[in-house]
Amino acid sequence: MGDASSSLADSLKPFLHMPQAELSVGDLLDEVEAEDGPGPVLLALTLPVMLPLPPGFSMVLALPLLLVAPQIMLRRQEVWLPKWLSTRKIKREKLEKLVKRVLPWIERVETCVKPRLGFLTQGLGASLVGLACTLIALVLVLPIPFANLVPSVALGAFAVGLTRKDGVFVLAGYGMIVLAVVVVILGVNGFTLGFDRLRKLV
Repeated sequence: MGDASSSLADSLKPFLHMPQAELSVGDLLDEVEAEDGPGPVLLALTLPVMLPLPPGFSMVLALPLLLVAPQIMLRRQEVWLPKWLSTRKIKREKLEKLVKRVLPWIERVETCVKPRLGFLTQGLGASLVGLACTLIALVLVLPIPFANLVPSVALGAFAVGLTRKDGVFVLAGYGMIVLAVVVVILGVNGFTLGFDRLRKLV
């Protein structure tokens, strides 16, 4: 599933020099999908979900993740997306700004990673990561308030773990899932309480 020396930072740098005003989801995959395994693909598809967009947009942008994550679980070597989804457009300018923002952090993180706890990133471990990513993608496509940031960070941790064969980052991804569940529960409860109070005032 890829070489442990593969760099996520290097896989993102081409997005800083693309001339077109808009990129399709297929363009994202073409840039990162090679012999590096699912890690860079996972990160590239997570980036649009991190963009500050109006409510509902992140749900649409998370659809590719919902299709790709099960393929990671099945350990497919080539990612498949239907044409209607692979042709969806993303503004290059917004994506470029986000890449510039996250690239220094990824470069710092990658100085700390090394192959370890390989059972978490290969074989059954990789399939379990795919299952976890599928559950996260399902959360992202549902209209759940405050459910974007933490799951996206969890996907980023899984992407680093898979790409660099570092099971510690996979464990961090699982930890972020627990945190995401707490955030979603608190967000839903807060929304419900606020709605009930507003209804009583009316």
